[in-house]
Amino acid sequence: MRIVRLILILLIGGLLTYFTHKFKYIDFLFDGIIYLGLILVGIILFVWTIITDFKLCKLHKQIKNFALTFLILLFVAVNLTLGSIIQKNFNKPTLLKASYYGDLNGTDIDFKADGTYILNNYSVMIDTYFYGTYTIIGNKITMDKDTIDVLPNLKYLEIRNKQIQEGQADLYLYQVDSLGNFIKDSFYEEYKVIIDNRTNASR
Repeated sequence: MRIVRLILILLIGGLLTYFTHKFKYIDFLFDGIIYLGLILVGIILFVWTIITDFKLCKLHKQIKNFALTFLILLFVAVNLTLGSIIQKNFNKPTLLKASYYGDLNGTDIDFKADGTYILNNYSVMIDTYFYGTYTIIGNKITMDKDTIDVLPNLKYLEIRNKQIQEGQADLYLYQVDSLGNFIKDSFYEEYKVIIDNRTNASR
């Protein structure tokens, strides 16, 4: 039975680690359901293992009988650390965030204060994340890539006021060329600024 427990620990622990890492880049609804199921099975496996190891240790008086328990704890530590690193990246302070909302899909660009960004291309059941760096001078943003996923013309972006109605204007992020000319017929032509924590930018 020990070999069975070892195989199950390696299988469940390996799958949980795989999904934890995968969630940094892709968050699919059904993956989340599978992940929760694996956690439930993992808890049952942990309880079974620690009880069995305790009985073996009591019988043989050898600490090595807890080897499988320590292996599970190692997988727990790896997954908690990996998940914490991923969450810490998402929770970094935002300098500017802009979004495009479609009927069933959309895009968020979260410009972090440390010069990195997280671009989330999402649809009904899936979020896809992309990472990179940018520079910002005034209202002009330069990205490290021109194309991200299916989105072209992202190299140069500019924050501009858009007249919504008389006496009211909102900030939008527009795709422009290196000279600041507006690029028409882009995948999304404008992104509404929903968070703006700049303090010394011209608005």
